[in-house]
Amino acid sequence: MKQFFGKIMFGFALIALLSTMSTVGFAAGVPFKGSANAEITSVLPGETGVLMTAVAEGNATHLGKFTREEHILLNPETGAFTGDVVFTAADGSQLTATLTGQFTSDTTALGSYTFTGGTGRFADTTGSADFSAVLSDAVHFTVEFDGNFD
Repeated sequence: MKQFFGKIMFGFALIALLSTMSTVGFAAGVPFKGSANAEITSVLPGETGVLMTAVAEGNATHLGKFTREEHILLNPETGAFTGDVVFTAADGSQLTATLTGQFTSDTTALGSYTFTGGTGRFADTTGSADFSAVLSDAVHFTVEFDGNFD
């Protein structure tokens, strides 16, 4: 009888552990670093700025090879921009973030991502990363980022 209850308790403990692992996401302070080659695919002037869409392919810790799509609203007078980005890992899991930034020259921008969750293994992910982007021409740019998941 004692063995039976021991097995039941072990089963409950295992279920509790697995449930916790599936909802916790990443531990605090997990480094997130990567880079991508990107291309601007759409530019639409609007009343409040210029709406831009860009797609990219890259590699990052915890994502591996990824694709991403970002949408930004650029203020052409100040060079400031805001938007969102979705990183898609090879397994289909998505990491979502809002972004803010500023052009520091005609070809360079600095900013930050604030992670807002996603799908699959990134469902409850939070944290932030700083990024730098360098345009090689009017359409292509590279981006590097470095931060942490909380």
